[in-house]
Amino acid sequence: MPQLVDRTLCLLYRVLPAAHSQEERQTADAFALWAGEWIDLMHHMGFVVEIPPDLQFAAASTKARRTGKRSTPYGPWARLSGCCDALYTFETELWPRFAAIKDTVEFCPGDHAGCATALAVLWLLKGAPRVAGCIGGSALYGPDAGPALEEVALSLHAQGLETGLTHLDKLPEATALLKEAGQDISHHKAVLGADIFAVESGIHVDGIVKKPFLYEPYTPATVGLERQIVVGKHSGRVSLRIKASQLGLNLPRTAEEHMLELVQQLAERQQCSLTDAQFLDLCHACHPPESLSSARTDCCGLSGATVSVEVGHA
Repeated sequence: MPQLVDRTLCLLYRVLPAAHSQEERQTADAFALWAGEWIDLMHHMGFVVEIPPDLQFAAASTKARRTGKRSTPYGPWARLSGCCDALYTFETELWPRFAAIKDTVEFCPGDHAGCATALAVLWLLKGAPRVAGCIGGSALYGPDAGPALEEVALSLHAQGLETGLTHLDKLPEATALLKEAGQDISHHKAVLGADIFAVESGIHVDGIVKKPFLYEPYTPATVGLERQIVVGKHSGRVSLRIKASQLGLNLPRTAEEHMLELVQQLAERQQCSLTDAQFLDLCHACHPPESLSSARTDCCGLSGATVSVEVGHA
């Protein structure tokens, strides 16, 4: 079963200042406590964690120590880094060169060519046991950090391969910890982004409600997220109907065309999609609350019960 080694602690720890002052020592102590939370979370999901040698004390109070899961890549593993441009020659040059010693090589491809995740997945598909990278990948730490492990994990998951990784629905907790550590994570970052399951385009909304597996390689619940229907300048009448249903309203069919025009005009003016509150205001402005009946039936396959949806930018 492949092992995915998370280098996040090493990448963050190396940028901490040397503890020459009381303030710097406090920063190091705070990081050690944060690292303990990170180690527990990563092990809970099934990742191996690389711990800087001088940060070993950070694991002292973690569940990882009690369960014997604490580990570092130091030992028999030789790390193979770089290889950024090896995607085209993987089958003919890279793999033949290292296949015989794959069980002692830990692959950590660079991302200067934007291919680190693909290279890591190819390495594991060939039967090699181990790759190293970090949660967030080059988007957070630069191209030498290795592949984004969450992308490698989901790529393998989408192909039905057993990885031993469980509880990937805890990835939003990893995102929250990274933000706590000062990392800026885009809402549209693959796997980790809060808005990756936000859909606005009318035909996209219609299709994803009918057959989501045609659009999504994995379900939102797999990574602890929810699908969001966003209304904006690319929406269609079906989008408005579903959004109204989610908010507990039955929008009259005769009002949909006018509402769509107002939604698109507002989205164009503010250069982003509408919030739930804005959409409700438009509904009530066009039709007083008494003319908007509560949604009691299914609408395009979605329950008519009220659903709280936080809408972000499209």
